Amino acid sequence: MEVSETLKKAWTAVEDAGLPEKIQEVAFREAVRLLVPTQVVAAASPAAPRTSGQTEKSGATSGSTGSGVSGGGSNGDGAKIAEAEDTILDKVAQHTGVSREKLEELVHLDDGVLKVSIPGIKLGKSNADKTRAIAQIITIVRGFGLDEQETSVELVRAEAQRLRCYDQANFSSQIRALNGYLMTGSGANRRIRAKSGGITAFPAFVDSLLDES
Repeated sequence: MEVSETLKKAWTAVEDAGLPEKIQEVAFREAVRLLVPTQVVAAASPAAPRTSGQTEKSGATSGSTGSGVSGGGSNGDGAKIAEAEDTILDKVAQHTGVSREKLEELVHLDDGVLKVSIPGIKLGKSNADKTRAIAQIITIVRGFGLDEQETSVELVRAEAQRLRCYDQANFSSQIRALNGYLMTGSGANRRIRAKSGGITAFPAFVDSLLDES
């Protein structure tokens, strides 16, 4: 079994177990130990769970039709975004009807990583609302701006962590409860895509966020 495949399976097992974050590193090492010889365990660094799982997922996004894009950089899905920010926003504006001015207030690229520009405190009243807001923004902008058919849920997770609204125990259920979007896959391979209802509702959703901000 290749090391990358082993690390992916080990991290998926840790995530599926829903373990507290403080013991995930230990659980990951133990999962790797059960899958491969001890010399591979020694090679796994403390940062290996998230990095290895995310790098492996970059291959899953290779089916995307976006040019110059293979993932979300340090946000967790492979290489940095090569597309220009102006190009991304123009495409999103064209397909959603949200103006460029509003999109410029909503998101930005930071060293090749797509980030939400609105502070976490302005995204909703609860962590669940904030997480669902992030999921909508990341999915729609990457879907149209980068021509992604589906977006890695790990990108949403990373942004929720950055904006301090990440609820590990309820993260998956929070996204699944989002109307107009569909989450598929399992573990580190979970992906989300917007359906027609989510796309239609996006302009009003953006207006509500910017009015609050």
